[in-house]
Amino acid sequence: MPQVNDDAEKQSASEQNSFEASTQQVIPDQIEESNLTTLDQQGEEKEADTSSPTAYANTSLPLPSTPLPTTVTLAEAMQTHTVEEPQETSESASSSGEHIKEDISASPETPQPTAEEVTTTEVMPESPSASKEDTSNATEKAATTSGEPVAAAATTPLSPLKPQVWAARLHLSIFQTLTRHQKLSLGLRLLLVFSILAPLAGGIVYGLSGLSTYNALRAHANQGIQHLQNVKSLLSGSTSQNPAQKTPNLLNPQRIQQAQEEINAARMDFTSAQHILDDSSLVHLVETNFSSYQQQIVAARQALRIGVEATYIGNDALTLVSKLAPKLHTPLLGNTKDPLFTSTDITQIQQTLNQLQPRIDRITTEAQQLQISALPLSDKQRAQAQQYLQMLPQLKQGFSLLESLAGVANWLLGVNTPRTFLLQTMDRGELRATGGFNGQYAEVTVTGGRVSPITLKDIGLLEYAPDTPTSGQPAPEAYRSWWPFDNWGIRDANLSADFPTSAKIVTNLYHTEVKRDIDGVIMFSPFMIQRVLAVTGPLTISEYNETVTSQNLEERLHYYQLDNAGIRRSELIEHVEDPAQARKLFTSRVEKALMQRIQNAPVNDLLQLATMFLHSLQTKDLEVYLGNPQAQALLSRYGYAAEIDRATTHDGLYIVQENVSASKASQFTRSIFKDTVSLDAQGGATHVLQLRLAYNQINSVYGLDTLRDYVRIYVPPTAKLLSGDGFYTSDPLCGGGFGTCPRDGIYSHQELICPPGQYEAGASAPMLNDPYYHQWHPLNKIGEPSSSQSDEPGRAMFAGYLVVPKNCTLTATVSWYVPPMGTAPYQLLIQRQSGTFPEWDLSLLPPTGNCASLSSAGTYFNGTLTQDQSFQLKSPQQALAHDSNCYPGPGV
Repeated sequence: MPQVNDDAEKQSASEQNSFEASTQQVIPDQIEESNLTTLDQQGEEKEADTSSPTAYANTSLPLPSTPLPTTVTLAEAMQTHTVEEPQETSESASSSGEHIKEDISASPETPQPTAEEVTTTEVMPESPSASKEDTSNATEKAATTSGEPVAAAATTPLSPLKPQVWAARLHLSIFQTLTRHQKLSLGLRLLLVFSILAPLAGGIVYGLSGLSTYNALRAHANQGIQHLQNVKSLLSGSTSQNPAQKTPNLLNPQRIQQAQEEINAARMDFTSAQHILDDSSLVHLVETNFSSYQQQIVAARQALRIGVEATYIGNDALTLVSKLAPKLHTPLLGNTKDPLFTSTDITQIQQTLNQLQPRIDRITTEAQQLQISALPLSDKQRAQAQQYLQMLPQLKQGFSLLESLAGVANWLLGVNTPRTFLLQTMDRGELRATGGFNGQYAEVTVTGGRVSPITLKDIGLLEYAPDTPTSGQPAPEAYRSWWPFDNWGIRDANLSADFPTSAKIVTNLYHTEVKRDIDGVIMFSPFMIQRVLAVTGPLTISEYNETVTSQNLEERLHYYQLDNAGIRRSELIEHVEDPAQARKLFTSRVEKALMQRIQNAPVNDLLQLATMFLHSLQTKDLEVYLGNPQAQALLSRYGYAAEIDRATTHDGLYIVQENVSASKASQFTRSIFKDTVSLDAQGGATHVLQLRLAYNQINSVYGLDTLRDYVRIYVPPTAKLLSGDGFYTSDPLCGGGFGTCPRDGIYSHQELICPPGQYEAGASAPMLNDPYYHQWHPLNKIGEPSSSQSDEPGRAMFAGYLVVPKNCTLTATVSWYVPPMGTAPYQLLIQRQSGTFPEWDLSLLPPTGNCASLSSAGTYFNGTLTQDQSFQLKSPQQALAHDSNCYPGPGV
């Protein structure tokens, strides 16, 4: 009994102390002081009262092997089990209870306890990690102290503490065991770990942000490119490729609208990507601090600016097409009275071109600075981008030309007054200065942009008729010394390699012979027709059961024009008995079929043809002269006038061949030119030129076998002839009436090489002042060019005949000196004659052993010349500066 009363008094005192502790505010210093007191001064009490909250918190906490039951709430467990708390540790317990109180109250799953429950909770520590033995000991002590049977307490399972409570008590237990030194050491260690992990965490954050920015940029760029590819797919294709398609894609209103939507979507993507590059702080950070990425960022900005400008150009162009589309649905070259263009249309086109030109200029400027290698593109994308960028100079030139032509478009398209142009074909088999013999002609009338049907006529029917104005007419004075035939007329009027000069001669002759005025002259070679057929496809001439392609065009025309069997077949098919009339009828049918194909071609094909025509103007396979001075000046300005270069600021060379043998032998003759140019210390140039004509007659030449080529070499006006060999003189050597020529050669340096026994000149066409008229001609001696009197103003000329028998090769040599022209580096312009594909071997050599004096290391070219081309000395190479031979090119 006394024991019971004592326990009751202790319990009453403990409850009182617990209540006071629960109402007392605890601060961290009090917790620290209580901990020190418990550890240093209360050792014995601590050992005796291991069931107190403070002692329990300082014991090790093993992980529970079996989770405690959770069917009893924490409040019920606290009301059922109370533990007597010694007064000495009330402050510590109160502090611990305060933390637990906050953790419990913060849990949404635990109801707010009453004041009595809070008090009980503060003095009832329980760990979920306590073992079964610890739990039963604590229960037995609690039951003994409260005077309740132990068995009753043991039958009621304890509810596990919430995770917040357990973590708080674990934190408290660790913190209480540390000394001040240990706490300071722990803090320093935590600070060190933080200093290491913080930059790493920041790097991870920036890395993730950079990846997100890069992905956004790439997505916008790829989407924009895809939209532009969609535009190409929408507008590409033609009705010739799909006969069921009635309207070309470029004129289909729905396609145009869809294409504009795609273009606008592409602009939005490119603009969004621009905003990311310009506004992203991360991009600015990378650009400022990482030089290796600056180039990529700059290239991305330039590429996006190009993309945005391209979308504006596409949208403006499609807007113009959509307005003109209703008129363009009909064949552009059809025979109709409705004008294709009016003055209003021309004005609208001009305004659009004015808007597009600055954008083209900006794109060109950006493209010149853009480094494609810095962009994240695949090899295929990079190659395609490079191809498009290489087209920009031509595109810019084309836009500039169109913009300039818009000023003369009314005159050129016959908007106010119809225009008439003379169209002439050139047969390069019988080579002439502008590209070939003019055997056929036609008048072309342009009214409001509509082109009249074209019908080719045989020039012979005009100039070989009785009482023709050309009867007995000599060539102009400038060409009379070497042109060997009389009855000179339109068919032979293209004697000057300067096309405007020849075109003016033709214009005057046409007025004389036909009594009609023309507004311009257009000539074209078979090479241009071959390019047209490559676009339009082969032509079927059903009456002749023939299919004409770009490969057999020239051969088929020659067969029906010149071969007796072909001419006879034309007579039978066309039901005519006159060979002179029949020989050009097949050509007329080919021309009509071709024009019909062009007249009904979709706009997509016509755009390809327009591009092809511009290229043919550069190669001189299409030559145009316009009677309007402003229009002709534009052709000259853009290099489309087929003029002789008369500049005096650089060296120049133009070799012009003229077949005067009355045959089609030129098509079987290779022209091989080798020029070695050696410079002196002052910049003067010494030329040593080899001209080799390799004549291999494969098929019929429809005329005399021996090739007589009058060759003119145009050079700067200050050039001085040094030497020459291989040109025909008036002195006979052998053959004809002068004895049989040697079997294996007649010239000492083997200038002429023929098959054994074939060194014979044979017959010749009837030439003026021919001493061997109606006789076999001899082979004459050879020497320097026979003429140094130029037939072109502003140019010096070395000229003479080269005579080459059938299946022979002739080599002639000419050397001349050109004084210094302009400033270094030395530059040479070589011009290409229309109708020819000369094979060039060119060496530009600085003074031997003195490469550095002209800041050059030499230039070498070996290939076929397809258009005018400029060459200049390259930059010096230090390795060659002291070499005895500056350039390792082949000698003459």
